[in-house]
Amino acid sequence: MHTLMSVMHVLLVVVFVGPAMLTPWLAERALRERDGDRVHRAGRRCMAFNALTLAAALFGVLTMMTSEWYSFADPWVIIASTLYAVGVVNGAAVIPGVLARIGKELQDGHGTMDGELLEQHRGRLLALSGLNLVFYAVVVILMAWRPGG
Repeated sequence: MHTLMSVMHVLLVVVFVGPAMLTPWLAERALRERDGDRVHRAGRRCMAFNALTLAAALFGVLTMMTSEWYSFADPWVIIASTLYAVGVVNGAAVIPGVLARIGKELQDGHGTMDGELLEQHRGRLLALSGLNLVFYAVVVILMAWRPGG
């Protein structure tokens, strides 16, 4: 049973976490092109993929519950779980919220936006996307490395 849970966990991580890490970057191009509809769509995709990572997390919990070697009290599990929680909130709520606001401003302005405002939005988006990439990357590294495990 442990092997099946582990395989499902890894499979879902590959299928959902990779896109969750990268979809916010799609919005940056749409933002540069001042396309409000594409910015909105990128925000919805970002929210969807980050929410779908919860399925991978569920199988991760089931894997831990069926494991004879690892425990929820292991420091690497606590750190990875905390970073994952921060990453999923950032990716499923914060980034899509920012993208919705930017998309609405672009739609209301019919694709026109002050260059300085555009750069502020772009900087905010890149910072949040970069943080999400780092959070998920550290979680993947900890899960693969399992220090002390």
